[in-house]
Amino acid sequence: MGNLLYIEQGWRYTAYVASAIIFILFVVVSLVIGRYNVSLEIYPKGGILNSPIVPIDCSQVCKPGNSLLIDNLIAIGTACALAPLAFVAFVNCRFLKSVETNLPRFLRDILQGTDSGLILPKALLEAAKQDYGPVSYQMGIAMTKFSMGYDFGQSVMGAAQKMRHPFAPQVGQIISEAYVAGGKTHEVLSSSVNLFNDLEQYNQQRQSELKPYTQLVYISIGIYLIIALIIVNNFIVPFVKTVPASGVTGTHFLNIPTGGVSYFISIFYISGLLQCVFAGMVAGKIVDRSATAGLRHSLILIGVTIVAFSILGVILGYKLLP
Repeated sequence: MGNLLYIEQGWRYTAYVASAIIFILFVVVSLVIGRYNVSLEIYPKGGILNSPIVPIDCSQVCKPGNSLLIDNLIAIGTACALAPLAFVAFVNCRFLKSVETNLPRFLRDILQGTDSGLILPKALLEAAKQDYGPVSYQMGIAMTKFSMGYDFGQSVMGAAQKMRHPFAPQVGQIISEAYVAGGKTHEVLSSSVNLFNDLEQYNQQRQSELKPYTQLVYISIGIYLIIALIIVNNFIVPFVKTVPASGVTGTHFLNIPTGGVSYFISIFYISGLLQCVFAGMVAGKIVDRSATAGLRHSLILIGVTIVAFSILGVILGYKLLP
């Protein structure tokens, strides 16, 4: 695990630009080949009061044309645009989690080495031979520099800075202080090990308590998709196709978008995409303390949404192409 990567800020900016270009490209392509017409047709035409309702030509109003295909293109474009950001966030989050998990173990190993009679640099070198991910890798480099004549404290602090985690400089400072503490090395390391053990237990407890919130996000999106299916299939379609009885008096304005049922499907579809993106980010912020770390959940939810609305289109008997 020592070869885990951390993507630096310059490459992150590249990912941001690439995501923006991909999203704009897909939206432009969708608008070019699609036909979104949000104007309203009023039935009966002219809006005459106290006149019977005339039948609606469902072959024109209820036919979605290629709107479902365009919605799918927008959804796929959103997923493709989020993919570079999700990859960067996932790689960096995995790196930081490895550092956070292995720092207490690394300190415990150093303490055991010094208690067994090893001097601190030797104990640190032996601990670096274990698989502690980026911690072992960076501390191994630090000890190589020390053996070549570099200052011990500077070598350790330089390695700690490259770990990118807020705890790492503190651990580096502790090791440096233990090196100059002489006979009090055990006391310095022992108190630090106790502190980081408590932090490790706290993080594990926090993860176990907050993990159900990720499941709640998935459940909420599933509920939204089911409700959208029910509304479109059981309410929107009958509403558009139903023709009121002739001779009913009153004000008869039936405002229906020219896209018909596909207009409402698009509304639910785009709304679902927005919910998927932000729901995943909320899950990442709660569990991983980073909104971008939750984009992997957003990608999964977008995939589920694409499948759900494609199945909805098949169920309603609509064509993906005009």
